[in-house]
Amino acid sequence: MTTPPEDPRSSADAILSTIRRWQAGALAREQVVLELSRVPLEQGNVIQDVLSALQGHMELARATSAEHVQEDTQSWRSELMASRARNWTSPYPVGLLVCPSVLILTEATRGVVLRESGAKALPRSTSASIMLLCQTIVMAQNAVDAQELKKLQDQRIASTSTSLSEIEIIR
Repeated sequence: MTTPPEDPRSSADAILSTIRRWQAGALAREQVVLELSRVPLEQGNVIQDVLSALQGHMELARATSAEHVQEDTQSWRSELMASRARNWTSPYPVGLLVCPSVLILTEATRGVVLRESGAKALPRSTSASIMLLCQTIVMAQNAVDAQELKKLQDQRIASTSTSLSEIEIIR
């Protein structure tokens, strides 16, 4: 017996509820990451629905002074250098950056920075750059994983060959 496909809106609502509970202090941030990572890669529309709902309730983030911008640049550099990423590819690319203190949901034209204390919308140009960063991180990780897999396969073949050559022939 097959179960009917889940309505994407209910998935988006569940994710939004998890985000609200995290921001209210009732859940750990990793619960939000877990909920987002449960969305299949081909259901980017669910993440887009979450992004739309979040953006409907916030102002565009803006820096207010040169000192604030410099301070922000340093903290953002640290956040981005320590991030993990995930991409959803369908129907349109959507990305998630999991940084040490923030979560960033983005697509090519819009993005949201989620903190425990609230959320801010990203400017359009920043959203596009963050989306590209998500894609780059995922592609790089996939390349590293493929290289590691090849090394492990080569090691296994080499160890099997060595082991087989050590087996004595029955005479």
